[in-house]
Amino acid sequence: MTALAPIPSTLHIHTLGDAVVLLSGQPLAWPARSAEELLWYLHAHEDGVYRADAVAELWGLEDTPAAANRFRVALCRLRATLGSADAVMEVRGRYALHPALLAQSDTAALHAGLHDARFARDDAEREAALRRALAVADGEYLPGVRAEWVDAARAHHRAARVRAHVALAMLHCARRECPLAALALTRAVECDPLIGEDHHQRLMTCLAATRGKYEAVEHYRRYRRYLRDEVGDTPMPETVCLAERIKLGEVPCADTVLGVPATGPLPFLGR
Repeated sequence: MTALAPIPSTLHIHTLGDAVVLLSGQPLAWPARSAEELLWYLHAHEDGVYRADAVAELWGLEDTPAAANRFRVALCRLRATLGSADAVMEVRGRYALHPALLAQSDTAALHAGLHDARFARDDAEREAALRRALAVADGEYLPGVRAEWVDAARAHHRAARVRAHVALAMLHCARRECPLAALALTRAVECDPLIGEDHHQRLMTCLAATRGKYEAVEHYRRYRRYLRDEVGDTPMPETVCLAERIKLGEVPCADTVLGVPATGPLPFLGR
């Protein structure tokens, strides 16, 4: 296949918090909705997909000649809009975005930052890498898409954002930077309220130390309501006990509560 042009280095795909493709800072105009839908579908399936799966999950169609033609038209429009016939590759019947194009997306920057943090030489380098990762993570993956095919990718990228926030919180906690640790943990639980309960406990202790017992207890109450209403569960006895201690005016350190020093190993940061 002959490329119309190399994939422009000024082309950037944004999927976290918004879904837009920018060329030199300006949004691309889409000739048809099907071309844009195909882009997001392929972005959510980085390893590639078969045409039959794409037409079924995107448009609810069987892989008939008419559906195949619709796919070809959408694919042609997508390649033309992105400015390169190689922007979407076909390998043994599977269609996928070109790796160079995927590398120019915010999710690639998010995971690259986590990778760099995992192999950082020191805490300063690790913190810089985590902040690079979080700088592009402005929100949920493809927030406007309501379809089952996006669920796995959405969960994958959400987990990456949570890992980055937790790792940053642990760095701050190790340096006794309690307000910054509380902020990072708050953002982690906002990303995923079902994050490990130990992180909710750590956040409660950070809030008690920085904003007072009322903020800490209010977080506990919100978490308890969430578990009851959304999960049908209750907090662990250790969490209930911690809330009672904070109500009585104690300001326990997370290291003591959890029995794990903040200077211990950081959460798994791999992809």
